[in-house]
Amino acid sequence: MKKRVTAVIAALLMVFSMLPLSGCGEDKETDNTPDYPVEIAGVKFVGPPSKVVCYSSTLIGITYAMGYEKQLFGRTANCDYKEADELKACGTPDNPSVDLLVGNNVDLVIADDTMSQKSVDSIQEKEIPVVVIPRATGRASMVEMYGALGAVFKGGNKGYNKGCKIANDIFSQLDDISRLVEDEETWNTCVILSSDLTTFATGDTLVSAILELVGGFNVAKDSMKGEYVLSDLMRSDPDVIIAPPGVELRLRAKSSLVGIPALDNFRVYAMDMSVFDDQYQGVIKGAWRMAKILHPEVITDDIIPEGMIEKEEEEDVFID
Repeated sequence: MKKRVTAVIAALLMVFSMLPLSGCGEDKETDNTPDYPVEIAGVKFVGPPSKVVCYSSTLIGITYAMGYEKQLFGRTANCDYKEADELKACGTPDNPSVDLLVGNNVDLVIADDTMSQKSVDSIQEKEIPVVVIPRATGRASMVEMYGALGAVFKGGNKGYNKGCKIANDIFSQLDDISRLVEDEETWNTCVILSSDLTTFATGDTLVSAILELVGGFNVAKDSMKGEYVLSDLMRSDPDVIIAPPGVELRLRAKSSLVGIPALDNFRVYAMDMSVFDDQYQGVIKGAWRMAKILHPEVITDDIIPEGMIEKEEEEDVFID
């Protein structure tokens, strides 16, 4: 799996080097670079696909955000993007409905790096091209992800540049939050992503990048793949813990964690981590929520844009 994802990233970088990077994020009426042909992750396009199945909720959400949903035919069965309910369920990344893809003349499958090589092979054996676009882990990979998806749907000029612009606009908003807290104290913070205490925001996650933008130092920064055990948590002495609702009780039940500053000082905050699954507006909402947790004296209600924090979330999350 690691080799395949590395190869895909390398292929994407090679393609990006041939695309109009100097115009990334700009609307240039005079740019005459052709949209097609274009090659993305080893798949050559002579025109836009018309019947696409996407096995990633994240990429489906971005496709809708970019306005390319009319080219979508199907989705992963476990998709949690509500607007995509109208699309045909076509199995999951681990078990794609290959016969359904063939029977409906699907001309492209898009997936992220959670799809196994076995699933990719089973689809490609039916001569259906598969484009694997890795999920974002930071600013550069966010631009690459949006640019690649835009290039798939609308070509190497129009689509690619549109994708880059949206991704850069997202990080521009994150930078605005960062500037608000840049002079504040940086808190040693642990972000737990799963209620069962098995998955953490390690240094290779987008959540980690966002945490550090809003004034937290990620104590799990040097770990990878979400792996960070409770003994590591004890040694890192976090000042703040951000975790799904209910996790604080589980942490307090662990005698080995007695003495952690975040527990002793009642700085364990509940937050719905699924907000980061939406790598469009969701990451901005998540950033505002984390910023308010870490710096409530600066990130006050009057400066938070409407809709970034719902009233019920505020009541549940931001109580010391």
